[in-house]
Amino acid sequence: MTNHGGFLGIYLLAAFVRQEGFEAKSFSGSLVQGLKKIDELCTQKKISMIGLYCDYENVTENIFLSSYIKEKYNLPVIVGGPQATALEENFFIESKCDAVVNYEGELTVLELMNFFLEDVGELENILGITYRTADGLKKNLNRPLIQNLDALPFIDENCYLEPKYFYSGLSVLTGRGCPFHCAFCYEGSHTKQVRFRSVENVLAEIEIYLKKYDGEEDLYFLFNDDTFTLSTERLKNICEGLAELKKKYEFSFFCEGHVHTIYKNPEMIRYLFDAGCIRLQLGIEAGTEKILNAYGKNTTPKEIFEVVKKCRDVGIREVYGNIILGGAYFSREVFEADKKFVRELLKESRGVLEIGVITYWPLHGTPMTLHPENFGIKICDDEFITSVGDFPQIETAEIDRLEILEMQAEFQKLISKTMSEMLENWEVPTERILSWFPKVRHSRHYGMWFNELRQNEILFSYYDMIKFEEGFHSTQIENLSSAIPMRVATLQKNLKRVDKTTAEFFGEVLHGKELEILLLTAGKLTVEEIATRLELKIPEVMKILNRLEQKHLIIYSLH
Repeated sequence: MTNHGGFLGIYLLAAFVRQEGFEAKSFSGSLVQGLKKIDELCTQKKISMIGLYCDYENVTENIFLSSYIKEKYNLPVIVGGPQATALEENFFIESKCDAVVNYEGELTVLELMNFFLEDVGELENILGITYRTADGLKKNLNRPLIQNLDALPFIDENCYLEPKYFYSGLSVLTGRGCPFHCAFCYEGSHTKQVRFRSVENVLAEIEIYLKKYDGEEDLYFLFNDDTFTLSTERLKNICEGLAELKKKYEFSFFCEGHVHTIYKNPEMIRYLFDAGCIRLQLGIEAGTEKILNAYGKNTTPKEIFEVVKKCRDVGIREVYGNIILGGAYFSREVFEADKKFVRELLKESRGVLEIGVITYWPLHGTPMTLHPENFGIKICDDEFITSVGDFPQIETAEIDRLEILEMQAEFQKLISKTMSEMLENWEVPTERILSWFPKVRHSRHYGMWFNELRQNEILFSYYDMIKFEEGFHSTQIENLSSAIPMRVATLQKNLKRVDKTTAEFFGEVLHGKELEILLLTAGKLTVEEIATRLELKIPEVMKILNRLEQKHLIIYSLH
């Protein structure tokens, strides 16, 4: 069980064993939801075998579910996922699971299903599993990796126990494996051999999805590859195919990119944009070359800056990256350098870059987990029992876990403050801000910049009116004297009296005629009519209106 619907592995397994003649469906959700489904289906005797997904966060949940299933329903239970290779004998004793699948699962799970359900074969002959015997744990030889990925079936709605997850978007893996050796990364530490699906196979899967849901709003899919941008020529071919599909279907997509390969081949960004990419995730991780080198990122702060700028200039709407706190050689100096780097990068992106602040997770089998002392850290909780992703698992000689947690909160506040300042100071182009709004008013949107915008009553009201053409900026109007200025927020809650002739409106102190001008921006009088009523010249009125507009406090209507 997982907490999200986007974990491809369990659905790829369901598709594969279905192709091989078994009935299989996968489910992702909360522990409580999963338990209810298990009880419901087991009571109806609709389940003969259960597989559980185990990662760094949910080992204890796997122990509970597996032991519960074994004790109450006595069904075969197998466990797989990225943490599976790290599970020790105590896990097998407590969970009572029958076997753990190591690494790539399709062929191994098929053999396990044949063994448990058809009584075919022997556990000792199944490659790629660990199981418990009377003599202790037995780990069989690893299974060779699947080379012909085109032979694997596509995921469809029949693979989902609750098909609604499938409708929300398609997740695609165009290849498997990673040639990079990032010190903190599980994938690069275990499956270095890269295997690709053919371009034709990838496009065929996407077109099936687009045909099926043609006409639905906001069709969106995700390329989940670690190495989607590994080959320029292959990326170009996929993007050219997607561009052709865009002539028939409306869609957009997300993908991950490697900073150094994109820096060396910047034409990739144009290929992605033309094909419909609106969100690109980059492995940023740190703001200093020393730390990037320690991670084995093979990139530099300069390259990160250049790639983000190029994405901005080409038109990629959102670029996302993480900064890791509590990682290699972490110190207060590194923390301050990262903050400075991120603030400058946000400024340079002008509303394109989103930054997440995470703490280092000691994932199984990575260089940093195997030898934390070589990276200046100490692992405090390698069982991950003190966190649900919300608390640091490491410390340094000088910085304990609580201080790292405080640093994370401080960093997040800095990011929010920087974004807010940029929005208030007109440092983000209006056209970009308007692109964050959903097509339908008040529908959900998860972009960090848009959420920051929504936290500011004035800014959100101002751009909401611009987006839905209820008002305009002064530069959009040819004859301002005939335009009608309107306040974007009510006076009732926001106008604070200073004295008889002075008031404050969102930090703007207005005296005498200035206050009278504000009171007359109710969307009923033109600029010329306001000037006439107050016996002022139009330039005098415009001086005050320009000041209010600079603070996003008024907007102009044409009727």
